[in-house]
Amino acid sequence: MIRPARTTLIALVVAVALGAVHAPEARGGPGPDRATQAKAGALFERAQKHFQVGEYNDAIKLFAEAYELVHDPVYLFNLAQSYRKVLDCVKASEYYERYLSEAGDVDAKQRERVEQWLREIAPCVAQRREQAELARRAEDSEQVRRAEELRRRREEANHPYEIDRGKPYRIAGIAAAGVGAVGLGLGGFFTARSSRLSSQVADECNRGCDWEQWRDEDAAGRRANTIAVIGWVGGGVALGGGVALYLLGRSRIEHVQLAPVQGGATISARLAF
Repeated sequence: MIRPARTTLIALVVAVALGAVHAPEARGGPGPDRATQAKAGALFERAQKHFQVGEYNDAIKLFAEAYELVHDPVYLFNLAQSYRKVLDCVKASEYYERYLSEAGDVDAKQRERVEQWLREIAPCVAQRREQAELARRAEDSEQVRRAEELRRRREEANHPYEIDRGKPYRIAGIAAAGVGAVGLGLGGFFTARSSRLSSQVADECNRGCDWEQWRDEDAAGRRANTIAVIGWVGGGVALGGGVALYLLGRSRIEHVQLAPVQGGATISARLAF
């Protein structure tokens, strides 16, 4: 790369002293115009200053901008050095290899030094690439999981499911109805017993009877009648309450349909009576 002689000389002296960055050199053949070369040279000077004080990320940005203007392989070397300083071995390796590929006239000593750096960072590069591959596989697995989850949710949307919140009410209703049925049965039984005893006492006493002999039967008939009333009333109330509880339990059955949408899902529900 053609640069003003004085600036090039200063850059070369500093680069050799640091053993870190190289200044672009003049190359034969057609190339960028002088304005572009001057702009790239200014970027190089700024990048070199950042490199010297350990501001490697700033240096990387400026070296990359300079290379976009003037495709001198030396900028690739400087980028590789900067990436090596920030411990990004993968990027450093890539730029070292690009430098050797594009700079065909690298002297043997420089090539040997670059190849030595490549050997030193090779284990790091292998580890980082393995980690990147593992991360990629993990991301692929996560995408597969998300796709499967979305598929499952869509299937659920097409198959409504039932939420039964009324089962306890229905169980209680059936139990109460059972108690009511027993009460009505007892009411019927003792009604028949009361009627039979009352008829028997009446028949006997109409023809004349010893009341003391039939007093116990009359009392038993009265007790049977009382129990019959309790059975009819209590059984009826229990049966009615059981039916009401059962119907209430039926009303608390929900048929839910889930519809997945972007960022969540919508739920529709209807009650069964």
